[in-house]
Amino acid sequence: MELIDLSQTIAPGGYERPFHPKVSIEPMMTHEESSRKFHGKFSFQAMAITLCDHTSSHVDALNHYIPGPDAPSIDLLPLERFYTEAICVDFSGVPPRTYIEPEHIERELARLDLSIEQGDTFLYYTGHYEKSFQSSDPDIWWKEFAGLSRAATEFLADRGVLNIGCEAFTIENPTELFPESEEPYPSHQVCKERGMLNTENLVIPERLVGKRFRFIALPLKLKGATGSPIRAVALIDD
Repeated sequence: MELIDLSQTIAPGGYERPFHPKVSIEPMMTHEESSRKFHGKFSFQAMAITLCDHTSSHVDALNHYIPGPDAPSIDLLPLERFYTEAICVDFSGVPPRTYIEPEHIERELARLDLSIEQGDTFLYYTGHYEKSFQSSDPDIWWKEFAGLSRAATEFLADRGVLNIGCEAFTIENPTELFPESEEPYPSHQVCKERGMLNTENLVIPERLVGKRFRFIALPLKLKGATGSPIRAVALIDD
């Protein structure tokens, strides 16, 4: 078996949303400082970390988009939601700033001879990670990708998908993220209505397309958090 790392590195200088705190990873204790506290040859170092619970590769908890005290936070979601069967398809041909529709999904499933099973995670490759990190233009990161329509997300929910994963910072069409949009965040609205998870800012290699595999993306057990950074991996048979 092979483990494929699907996670972005968490580091200062990334693309955080304007209302998110900037990632900070700073020394809290150095080897030089701690060595003064001990007799003999021992020292340690530790880091202080500041970040949003939606930093880098992360999963949204249900309380992120479902209001009220009964919506589960990340620490209350069962671990089996983050250890599932998964498939990966290719939507790199769908133009940026447009919607991925049910017909795109059906076409890819037929082309790749894949089927969606109850409880699956559905990952889709677009090449967005490579394009955005090879460019110095931040607009590539924020705007140059396609996103799932309401109908496409409902299509996945109807077939038993429990988690949707993408390379962009959102599963949405980036033109529909604003208060004045006709329906802001339509895919998140479906996740809200159907109790689905979504996982964003992944690194999905093209070679994963067309495969069925195990998807492992365990969150930190953060009390009350609306999401968590993850170390996402695909476990495939050689």
